[in-house]
Amino acid sequence: MHKSRANSLIFTTLSIAYAALILFPVFWMWSYAFKSESEMFARPTVWLFTPTFEHFGYMIENGYHHYLVNSLIVSGASTALVVLIGTPAAYAFARYRDMKFRDDLFLFVLATRMAPPVCLVIPYYLIYAKFDLLDTYLGLVIAYLTFNLSFYVWVLSSFCRDLPLELEEAARVEGYSRAQAFVKVLLPLLRPGITATAVLCFIFAWNEFMYAFLLGGQTVKTLPVGIPSLITTQGVRWGEMAIIGMVGTLPVMVVVFFLQKHIVRGLTMGAVKG
Repeated sequence: MHKSRANSLIFTTLSIAYAALILFPVFWMWSYAFKSESEMFARPTVWLFTPTFEHFGYMIENGYHHYLVNSLIVSGASTALVVLIGTPAAYAFARYRDMKFRDDLFLFVLATRMAPPVCLVIPYYLIYAKFDLLDTYLGLVIAYLTFNLSFYVWVLSSFCRDLPLELEEAARVEGYSRAQAFVKVLLPLLRPGITATAVLCFIFAWNEFMYAFLLGGQTVKTLPVGIPSLITTQGVRWGEMAIIGMVGTLPVMVVVFFLQKHIVRGLTMGAVKG
């Protein structure tokens, strides 16, 4: 009994220490958002201070809140399309083993993810310029869709393969069509995997910089693209940069917090076989 309590105490202590180590940079960044310029660079470090909101005023006056809205629209719309298109595609790759050119098509899908973005952004730019897609929500959503869709299909197809084929066969015996068996039987079982993969795709889109910088222009400027504009000839606006870091992490933290059960289940699907 004493040994068990000692082990539990050690584990709890190490967990708290690890959490503190991981969260300290986040706390430091968030504190800069509420410190004045003099308090940021004071030595010794100022731990107790009166919060100031002058940096938030600068961000609102210069329209940085629009960058947040743009990021939410583009990341959310591209992730929704990835789930809508990628889920049946992943199922097809996993179940239709006799599909003609199946392996070649799957390799082609993965190749879009393997190519460095810098190799694709110039063709994107030329095509977008021809079809007036530069500086539009649709253009960025399509660009994000291409590199996230391959990842989504690749990961979710492995989840589909882990589901017993007997479940689908039993549904077919009960009179379901293949589409009905997928929607009513397999889709609920795939929900954790879909959630986990969709969250990863949302994070990839949320943090993406190169496509947003070169294809987004001025109207559809996302939050990561707004960071370099805070490096001015007068110096770096550290307080405002900390606000972007703070605001940029909040949506992801909220999504992960509310979907953590599905994410954990999705990431561990197939890890233990009966």
